[in-house]
Amino acid sequence: MTIKPVIIVVAYNRPNSLQRLLNSLAQADYTGYDYITLIISIDHSNSSEVISVAKNFTWKFGHKEIIKHSENLGLKKHIIFCGDFTEQYQSVIILEDDLVVAPAFYNYCCQALNYYQDHANISGISLYSYFYNEYAQIRFMPLDDGFDNYFLQSATSWGQAWTKKQWQEFKNWYKINQRITINKQDQIPNKVASWSDRSWKKYFIKYMIETKKYFVIPRISLTTNCSEPGAHIISKHDNYHAYLLLRSKNFNFSEFNSSQAIYDAYYELEPRSLYQYLPWLAEYALEFDFYGTKNLTKIKSEYLMTIRDSSNPIKSYPLELIPSELNVVFDLTGEFFNFTKVTDCRAIAPRKKLAQYVNLHQYAGIKRYAALAWHSLREKLNIF
Repeated sequence: MTIKPVIIVVAYNRPNSLQRLLNSLAQADYTGYDYITLIISIDHSNSSEVISVAKNFTWKFGHKEIIKHSENLGLKKHIIFCGDFTEQYQSVIILEDDLVVAPAFYNYCCQALNYYQDHANISGISLYSYFYNEYAQIRFMPLDDGFDNYFLQSATSWGQAWTKKQWQEFKNWYKINQRITINKQDQIPNKVASWSDRSWKKYFIKYMIETKKYFVIPRISLTTNCSEPGAHIISKHDNYHAYLLLRSKNFNFSEFNSSQAIYDAYYELEPRSLYQYLPWLAEYALEFDFYGTKNLTKIKSEYLMTIRDSSNPIKSYPLELIPSELNVVFDLTGEFFNFTKVTDCRAIAPRKKLAQYVNLHQYAGIKRYAALAWHSLREKLNIF
């Protein structure tokens, strides 16, 4: 079945944010797709400006529908309301109003939804590309296995797309589990457990962990998050701005079972991703813990590859290559990361190590782009 998703904008009380998102939608590339439905769903608030922005916006690419809710739903109920449009439209793209979309966003979504619509391991499609581990508060750099995507066992709320089947599988789980209290005893990152129960993403992540499903994440982002004050953000910041893909292309998606870039709910690479290079990993019940954010009491494996100190490491690796997993792939020798039994690990990662880790990741991207800029300047000035 060829999928052509409806676009749903989730709005509340930020007229300027909504206008910016709608402007980016109007400037996007819809070549090859005709008559696209745009729904602007506005949660109840005291802002008449939001409704005016929605009404005055001209959508030249198909039908525009405005939904004005008579009572305040809150973000979780609002997202679930919008997800339920998969019943009518077969697939949806959901965009909160503090986002900006890349020109290529619709082309990417159509290709990704069509490619993964029958993949049992996939619970949704992300438009946002993560470069920041929000649990460890450190730069995140996934391994590059040559494809235009990787897999992450975490939902994204900064632009997401679902097929009817993907959404219905979550809804079936949610109907049974919507009244449960998710806490730090659950098999879920502690920071996620501490989120309010008004977070739809909190429940979706628990669903993904329990059902062993993953989101498809693009290598280059199709949305960026302006992080303006709203339901879950107190003040504006720029931590989550991402590089955007400007031009549409034919995406080279990877099969899940053969991917070398599968990440768990903690942004940690799953060992099976490296079996092709390191067959000996398959002999161990092992998890990766390079960021040191996992709760040791929740780890079910006997062994750990970790930043934590160990009283009896089997093998140790340096803090040299990035992403850090490459130190293991190239079998470098050092004393920073440890391959060890979980029972031999210290509960808390050493602060000195964490500071070194943050420093390496913090400036790796800056140095790379500074080098590119310097090379470009040298060419312009004919300096060799």
